[in-house]
Amino acid sequence: MVRTMLFPLVGAMVLGGCATTTPGARPGDMSEAAHQREAQKLSTTAAQHQAEYDPSAKATRERCRAAGGHSRHGGLDAGDVCWTSITNPTETHLRQAAEHRRMAADHRAASSALRDAEARACVGIKLADRDISPLEHVEDISSVEPLKDRIGMGKSSSERMAGVVVTLRAVPGMTAEWLQRVADCHLARNASLGHVAPEMPNCPLVPKGVTARVTSTGNGFAVAIRSNEDEAAKEILARARRLRSAPTQSPTSAVP
Repeated sequence: MVRTMLFPLVGAMVLGGCATTTPGARPGDMSEAAHQREAQKLSTTAAQHQAEYDPSAKATRERCRAAGGHSRHGGLDAGDVCWTSITNPTETHLRQAAEHRRMAADHRAASSALRDAEARACVGIKLADRDISPLEHVEDISSVEPLKDRIGMGKSSSERMAGVVVTLRAVPGMTAEWLQRVADCHLARNASLGHVAPEMPNCPLVPKGVTARVTSTGNGFAVAIRSNEDEAAKEILARARRLRSAPTQSPTSAVP
């Protein structure tokens, strides 16, 4: 069991630049493709509202108000005034069209943020290493240990399950820097896919809200994978333990 006090990790992927007030339109709320689908749906609704707008439509009514500023419900008294009000009853569709276009733009911005984050994180990473998690190379896993955070101080302190530490044996060509880049690429890729990767059911880098930090152990590399969410932390540990017990396979055999 590994205890650590490490907090925001180097492997954390920050998807910023999408200042939005549209519910569900933050980059991490759904996959890149789902954001695009939502944007298209909102654009279609905007077009429907736009088609309902008639710039020549008019509705006329009289607004009668007493001289003191209070509405009159009976007949007019001396000093009462009735003003003519001309409005366009279809203007609400114009406003709805603009609002739906704005929300569609928010989803497109979120989609772009996910796509750009993946592109930046995966620069220089070979396709084979993008498609296969480094932790799927189960032959090179030497240990899997729970990762716990200590909360509080002194006698009142306690521990919480934070995730897992997967230790890999040193293999030719592997460095901590390279392994960190590959892990960051997978975190960004999984976010872009909406944290759904059925081809890697045991990879602890898939769940939402995961961060990863790689350190050298002298004779290998430790990958500390964590989440601030309790359920996600449990899933991370469960996936890593399944990896440890999974049958081994050569890296090339996993590629279609």
